[in-house]
This record gives sequence, structure tokens and C-alpha cells, in this order.
Amino acid sequence: MRIGVGIGKPESEMDPTERLDELIEKGVGPIKDLGKITKKEFHYGLIPNEGLSRKTVYDNLILVGDTAGMANPLVLEGIRYAIKYGRIAGDTASKAIKSGDTSEKALQHYEETWKKEIEPKIKSAHKVQARWLGLSDDDWDKEIGMISNLTADEFLDFIRADFTVSKIVKLATHHPMLAVRQLFNIVKGA
Repeated sequence: MRIGVGIGKPESEMDPTERLDELIEKGVGPIKDLGKITKKEFHYGLIPNEGLSRKTVYDNLILVGDTAGMANPLVLEGIRYAIKYGRIAGDTASKAIKSGDTSEKALQHYEETWKKEIEPKIKSAHKVQARWLGLSDDDWDKEIGMISNLTADEFLDFIRADFTVSKIVKLATHHPMLAVRQLFNIVKGA
């Protein structure tokens, strides 16, 4: 089993390792039902969380993954994006090299592809995360309470930042007590 801790820097000076140890020691939330926990492995790293790079292709250069800001700020991971768009970058670069033209223009297909597919999701997720970082502990508990009422599919859509209008309307229909209007405003920038 994995237990992860994410700390919003520079907003928090908390040490993630100390926080993880505290959560395990105190048995907070669902951890309390797990019994004695023994660490087998420990991994940590930094996730760039400044948003997407404005530009990811240059003459003879393509930025992918962390260097392009391709991380989902709701779950603080980007490996899936790095793999998917790394393949597209590789295909784009291969074609460009074979054609003898590795200019920015020749590599543009890669940037157009990823921006069309994930730029709105990552931007929306950043807005939600910015809101989360400003929550008090009590407000955070309320937020978790609302999120815990989502179905598995709704939760997956949420953490994937799949905030289409139709999905927000569906959430409002199934979960009227959720702050869907507020979420809609955050995501759409209204």
C-alpha cells in the first residue's frame, strides 16, 4: 500500500516526511483502520507546480513532462502525461529528423496536440488547487466530506480535472449539496 503526503510550497513550511510520520503514528483518518504500519520503502520528490510552460517547442528542442509543467496539481503526479506525450514528442522528433527539418515549426504538432488534450484540465486543476491551499483545516474537512460522497467514476473525473460543463451539471443533479456552482466558477474563471 502507498501513503502519500503533498505539501504546498512555499505556502507551507511543513516538512512532508515529518507529516507522514505523524499521520502514521497517530493513525489519522482511514489510516487508523490499517493496524500497525511498517515502512518498506520511502520515496520522495518535488513536483513542479507552477503551471504549464507557455512554449514547449523550439528549434531542435521539445520539452516534455516536468520540464513542461505537465503535472496534475490535484494528485501531484505527472508520469502518465510524461509517458503519453513523451511518445508523441518522440514520434514528432523522429519525423522531423527524417525530413531534415527540426525547426520549431516542424515540431509544432507536438505542442498543438498536448495543449488541445490537457491544457484546459491542468489549468482548471490549478484553480481548484489554489482554492484548496487557502482552506482552513475545518474547511478542508468539509471539502473532503463532499468529495467522499462522489461515486468512483465522479471521483476519477474530479481528480483527472475533467471539468466539462456536462459533467458539472451531472454532479449538480446527483449531489445538490455540493458547491458545484462555486466549482463551476473556479474552473471557468467566472
